[in-house]
Amino acid sequence: MSRMIEPVNNSGTNGEDDEYIDYALFTAPDFNVISFCNELVVATNTATDSSVDLTAAQQRVRFDLEEVGKLLYNESVENHSSLIAHAAKLTTVVDAQVVSATKTELEAVTQSFQRLEQQVLVPYNTALPIYTALTKLHATANMLRGFTWFAYLARQIVAMQQAAASASLAAKTDSNGTAAADASRYNVRAARTYAELTRHLTNFPKLRALKVVSEIEQVVRSSRESSSTTGLR
Repeated sequence: MSRMIEPVNNSGTNGEDDEYIDYALFTAPDFNVISFCNELVVATNTATDSSVDLTAAQQRVRFDLEEVGKLLYNESVENHSSLIAHAAKLTTVVDAQVVSATKTELEAVTQSFQRLEQQVLVPYNTALPIYTALTKLHATANMLRGFTWFAYLARQIVAMQQAAASASLAAKTDSNGTAAADASRYNVRAARTYAELTRHLTNFPKLRALKVVSEIEQVVRSSRESSSTTGLR
C-alpha cells in the first residue's frame, strides 16, 4: 500500500501531479481490485477508530481517476497520429478474433440449415408442384363426377317425359285407363327426378359454369314446360 500513497517518480506528461499515482500498480497483471480497496481503507483509517471512514479513500480514488483522465487526454492530443494507427491495427486484430471465435458457430448453423434444406425444403419444393397438380386433378374429378350424375338425371327426366307423352296419346284410345295411369306415373317420377336435379345443381354450383350444363338445363326446362298440360311441374 505504501507504493500508492507515497510519491512515485513517473515520467508522464501531467507534471508534478503524476508523481502521486503509481501507474505500474494499476497496470500490473496481478492487480486485484478487492485487495486494493482493502489496503486503501486500512491506509486511510487507524486501528483505534470506532468506525470506518470512507471519505478519504473516496477522495483518493477520485483524485486518481481525475489524474488518469488528464493523462489520457494529454496523450491523445500529443500522440493522436500514432494512436489512430494503433487503433486501426487493433480493430483489425479484434475483427479477426471475432471472426475466428464465431467461425465454429457459423459453420454449425450453416450445416444445420443445409441439413434442414435437404430434409425439409428440397422435398417440400419437389412435392409442391405434385400437390398442386393433384389438387387440380381432384377438382376436375369432382366436376366430372358431378356432371355425370347431372347428365344421368337429365336423361331420365327427358325419357320419362317422352314416355308420359306416349302414354297420354295411348290413353285417348285406351278404354280401361291403363295408359292414363302410366302417364301419371311417368309424370310423377319425372317431377321427383327434376327436384333431385335441382338439388344437385345447388350442391355443385360450379357445374353451371359449364356451357353444356346450361344447354342441357335449358332443354330439360323446355321439356317440362311443353309437358305442363300433363301435370308435370
